[in-house]
Amino acid sequence: MGLPVIHDDNGIRWITIDRPEIRNALLVEDLDHIAEGVRSAGPRVRAIILTGAGDRAFSAGMHVDTFADATPESARNSITRVRDCLGAIRLSPRPTIALVNGYCLGVAFEMALACDLRIAHPEVQFGLPEVKLGIPSVVDAALLQQFVGLSKAKEIILTGDMYPLKDLGHTGIANRIVAPSELRATALELANQLGSYTPQVMVAQKGLFETWLNHGLQHGIDTSVDVFADVFAHPETVQAIAQYRPGPKT
Repeated sequence: MGLPVIHDDNGIRWITIDRPEIRNALLVEDLDHIAEGVRSAGPRVRAIILTGAGDRAFSAGMHVDTFADATPESARNSITRVRDCLGAIRLSPRPTIALVNGYCLGVAFEMALACDLRIAHPEVQFGLPEVKLGIPSVVDAALLQQFVGLSKAKEIILTGDMYPLKDLGHTGIANRIVAPSELRATALELANQLGSYTPQVMVAQKGLFETWLNHGLQHGIDTSVDVFADVFAHPETVQAIAQYRPGPKT
């Protein structure tokens, strides 16, 4: 129990937050370790799954002691490391999946939103309780309104309350809602599916999502044309098309 555990298994990198005795509450050094685990994924890693140890929590968010005696300078340092960790996840060239197995609060909720996809069970509870501590929800909390709309995002952030997934199931926060016993198999199946596609198309498609979110419509369309053409520079693209075509394979 300590720093997140990083383990590679058949092309899938597992990053497990490993402080179950405190509901996998995160220390700043945990964030650095997660970011490094995401960034260091080599070509043998085709997808990344993030989860929490045990069955009680994905993570309860930042340990409250992190900000107990904070100054503006130390708070800036800590939140910058949060930003860098979440950015590493969101901008990873590999597909990222959050296997949410319990409480998912604060920065952990933001971490799940930063992932490409989320698998959870119906009793999971999400929340951004920062306002109850007198601090704002920041960084990737900005993504929340893309999932639930501005009105619901304001409710979740301004109340600081916890929301069972069954009350948010229609919002798209979770891509798959399954029984707790099916979480791991479902996440693995999805990771293996995404990992079976060419790395080049994953990089291209994920990059386009960022372009579409952060730039105007015409810029997104024009960039799409360039990205589409560029993938044909890779032999893997030609091979994938050849394998997909019906008829005899050469």
